[in-house]
Amino acid sequence: MNIAFLFWKNLNPTTGGIERVTDLLCRELQRRGHNISYLTNSLDSIDDDDYDYPATVCTFPDKREWNVPETERNIDFYRNFIKSQHIDIAIFQEQLYFQDLISLPHPTRQVRTVTVLHSNPLYQFTHPYKSLFSKYHSIKGLYNLLREAKWTRDKKIATFKQLSAAYSNTLAHIDAFCMLTIKHLPELCRLYKGDTSKITAIANPNAYWPDHSIDLRSKKKQLLYVGRLDKRQKRAERLVSIWSHIYTDFPDWELIIVGEGPQFDELQQMSAHLQRITFAGRQDPQPYYRDASIFCLTSDYEGWAMVIPEAMTHGTVPILFNSFAAASEIVEDGKSGILVAPFSMRQYERKLRTLMSNDHLRLDMAANAMEHTSQFAIDKVADKWEMLFKKLTTPE
Repeated sequence: MNIAFLFWKNLNPTTGGIERVTDLLCRELQRRGHNISYLTNSLDSIDDDDYDYPATVCTFPDKREWNVPETERNIDFYRNFIKSQHIDIAIFQEQLYFQDLISLPHPTRQVRTVTVLHSNPLYQFTHPYKSLFSKYHSIKGLYNLLREAKWTRDKKIATFKQLSAAYSNTLAHIDAFCMLTIKHLPELCRLYKGDTSKITAIANPNAYWPDHSIDLRSKKKQLLYVGRLDKRQKRAERLVSIWSHIYTDFPDWELIIVGEGPQFDELQQMSAHLQRITFAGRQDPQPYYRDASIFCLTSDYEGWAMVIPEAMTHGTVPILFNSFAAASEIVEDGKSGILVAPFSMRQYERKLRTLMSNDHLRLDMAANAMEHTSQFAIDKVADKWEMLFKKLTTPE
């Protein structure tokens, strides 16, 4: 089949989770004989990107920001691209950005269109007030808390209306609507009241195979964070705060933070007086997964959180807030990792201390984690995508 992936920026797998997922699927589908192309509308020139893309990359003639209507030139370009490349399946990796193209009649009879929702439908507002309360711990912060709570309420109402209209439009025109887990369906049904027969679920593929060459008993006593450093979602300052409470009680442990982002300098200043905390910057995370014993995630929300199964394939035990629907699908609480009530810092610290102190518990969870993630292997995920392609292209 001829398959096109559409995204609003360059699909370089080193820059984000959606990009990494697309790259993994592209390579596996190519290995199975499919022809793959990328169609992007990046504001950054592809000529400035030194990544060796596995597929042909085509760019729209007109660049545009979010919330700006699609240009006629881009619409014509998309129609011609679908026809000239004989595209069978067009996969929109960001349905909110491509609303104008999704609304078009099929450029040809043969093309089938799929959108992928890479987060939970109401991801910003799953636990908005719990997240706000976790930011402020003093009387001084009460005014900011009240002001931000009102802003959150008003934004939630407006965003709910916008998302409801967008999902209704998408499902009216698309052939298949793919979520990362069926556990997102209840949230989607709060926004969309229509027919759900087009909705399916396929998990994100894992970037790595379980590495059974790793000696779990020789793992270093390291806590590991991998991801973007930002206060809007990832909230790595929570982990630094927890470390400040526990590091003196665990002198043989260290905290490694891999990633970069707008919070980088703030986190370094916040941890200036702490010991055994390292900011590694943007790095290939695999060597860190191999070494670390525990993976810590402190996000307000996630869609799938690819870093969690990535860590688990290397026998690194995850601990995270149970703040998004897929968390309980990726991690079996108490067996292959630990889920913490959102956003209880005391519970997170208490459970982390237990995990750090109990070698036997940690080894058992590490082995279970490696076994559990086998279901997210790229070959199994690609099988599900091919089944969807067959369903969409087989005449009824």
